[in-house]
Amino acid sequence: MITGHSLATRLRSLAARVPFDLAVLPGLDTTALPAPVPPPAERELLHHLGGFSVPPVEVRLTGHPRQESNPALPDLRQVVSDDGGGGVTWVDIAPDGTWGQVLMQYREGGLYVQGPSLAAWLDRLVTTAEDLVDEIGFEDGVQPYTDEFWDALRPDGPQLPLHPAPSLRTDSTDPALAALARHVPDNALLADLRDAAPGSRARFDRACGPHRLRRAADAPVFAAVPWDWQHDRPR
Repeated sequence: MITGHSLATRLRSLAARVPFDLAVLPGLDTTALPAPVPPPAERELLHHLGGFSVPPVEVRLTGHPRQESNPALPDLRQVVSDDGGGGVTWVDIAPDGTWGQVLMQYREGGLYVQGPSLAAWLDRLVTTAEDLVDEIGFEDGVQPYTDEFWDALRPDGPQLPLHPAPSLRTDSTDPALAALARHVPDNALLADLRDAAPGSRARFDRACGPHRLRRAADAPVFAAVPWDWQHDRPR
């Protein structure tokens, strides 16, 4: 079972094997999070582990400094990492407080599934870092390690289909898709991330350009609403 205690222990062990500071951060009182108090499993994880860094990746499980820097994201979120190049990773938190998938938005605006849960994503992240210590070493400095580390966290997966909102209003029998389609403009595109494997991606950026994300009320279904950011309004 993946726990905050086991992950924190593994990170401290890893810190002794790498020639840079992992900066393992202590946990935090979860009532201070800029999001609803998490369920018991996530609460235990955050109690033991507040974050860490493997340059250039910085993970802050108790609220990242870029929490408010990306207005394109859904309003309810817990940003947990920043890849140093404009990509932001966050936990998808439903309006009822359920903590779900870990998602990433590319700098360009595509939506990418990192993992089914915060614990699963962190386990893969720490395992990757542990494995690379033995595979790569540091004979050529730190950069080869950090490059491989970040690349390994983006497994290739399928392109998720994008659905025009008008077609879902009339043809979809799925309540979550149909309900969200009724609340977005005709030029919006929708993607269903339910049960999407890590590496799955919805390339909204390629299909509609600059956009703002909207989330369905009761499922990880997202709509990209084309957005005029200069005037902060739909296009």
